[in-house]
Amino acid sequence: MTSAFHRPDGMPTGAGSQHHRRVAWDLHPVLADVLRTLGTTALGQAFNDRAVEVSMLKVLGDPVDTVGALSVYRRLLEMADGEGLPLTAAGYLKPAAVQELASMMPIMRGWPHKMAREIDARPVFRFREALKSIGLLRKYKSTLRLTRLGRLALSEPGVLWSHLVDTMAPDEQSFSADATVIVLVHMATTEGRIDVDVVAQTLTELGWSHRDGSPINQSEVSEVWNELWLTLGNIGESPQEHRFDRVLSPAARVLAHEALFTEVPPRTRV
Repeated sequence: MTSAFHRPDGMPTGAGSQHHRRVAWDLHPVLADVLRTLGTTALGQAFNDRAVEVSMLKVLGDPVDTVGALSVYRRLLEMADGEGLPLTAAGYLKPAAVQELASMMPIMRGWPHKMAREIDARPVFRFREALKSIGLLRKYKSTLRLTRLGRLALSEPGVLWSHLVDTMAPDEQSFSADATVIVLVHMATTEGRIDVDVVAQTLTELGWSHRDGSPINQSEVSEVWNELWLTLGNIGESPQEHRFDRVLSPAARVLAHEALFTEVPPRTRV
């Protein structure tokens, strides 16, 4: 019988398997809960499609240089190493440090104000405060210094990447956790600015509202989005031309993927 299928002669069984393999994922618990709660509603199906797209980012994308992608993070840790990064009497970074960091931060591209002082470059201030909030930096007297974890992250590049992954999305049941996970999914699947209205509608569909019963609005979504952009927007080289574009780099998308999905080792799959 003539077959409609053809395999080239000499191709060994399993050839190309390094490119084609089954992958199973453990979902972030909040993501799993959001998907389950939204179910098969129109918003739920649209969000599910986006989540599936995020799950495939690492499988279908090119390998990521995690060390190079975190150059801004590493530079700030280097500056705080040793005797620490000097602060002014008011607690701000000195102008030279502000200008160096601002010149490296993708989210500062097209910044309209002077960057001589940290008070005029708020994203720089918020960025170093973010690293402080996740335990990489600490304030000691009039300096910004590395914590024990910060020193480890500086000497072991993989530790820094893993720590950002682990601290990206909270695990507890809360509005912040739901909003973070939903915004992450939208950021990783949108070429630029996300649709904050759709995110707000999704959160409202999950049952969140103001105490007076009014639905979630753009301001609550934007607050979460701004915090995530501070972290993800400074990872890798973004193709954006202006800071308002908010286009994630491929490396930032992979980090978002790893924050939401953990690959299950083959031997443990059921």
